[in-house]
Amino acid sequence: MKFSVPVRWMALATASLVSLAPLSRVESASFEETDIDQNEVIAVARPYGENKFDFFIIQQIPGKNKCWEEKGTNPIIVEPLLLNFNFSGHCNRATDSNGYSVRIDGQDYGLDLLLRLVQRNGELVLVAAPRKGVGSEVVVGRTSGLTRDFMKIILDPGWKYTKRAYEKKVLGHFYFSGNQTEMTAGSTQTPESQPLSPSEVILSPEKMEKLELIPTPEEMEKPTELPVQ
Repeated sequence: MKFSVPVRWMALATASLVSLAPLSRVESASFEETDIDQNEVIAVARPYGENKFDFFIIQQIPGKNKCWEEKGTNPIIVEPLLLNFNFSGHCNRATDSNGYSVRIDGQDYGLDLLLRLVQRNGELVLVAAPRKGVGSEVVVGRTSGLTRDFMKIILDPGWKYTKRAYEKKVLGHFYFSGNQTEMTAGSTQTPESQPLSPSEVILSPEKMEKLELIPTPEEMEKPTELPVQ
């Protein structure tokens, strides 16, 4: 299996410094954000179909059954333990844009920026791209390697996970929250990734069965979290 690597990392770093002034804020509701423990949440890249990838978020509920394990480096492989039991009350999960979005410098860009994974320079890069195709993308994180397995998405400098709040009530929606000052300061870091050999991208039948347990975006029905006023 061959992975396309057409773009250098420095090009991504440059794109991540885009000015966000032209983007509009979400006006349908006065959403806020609240901090969460960064050790209790993870974004996981998932392969599906023919050389395709999507991602989902898992949040560990403290004191409950362990939701995932991590092993290895470049990339970090994730074992989604929540697939082995009824994770209700143990793990929170978000699988599509109804469950996560981008917030930068306190402004909600859920209607302006679409999160997606792209293959570049031997890794998967999580980017927030303008929904209308006007303007540059913002780089949010990367897998620091590539394989056909569940992989941890490591957030770039200046990014963290938060939760959406509405009238002081914490909701299930996750934010990838960015700080432009910190993003700019961290953009000089240029870690390199090495693509894996074909022998390293073969999944066992057991792994393939687990991949099917998390629906792809095309299979998801997307309920609205809050009514638009």
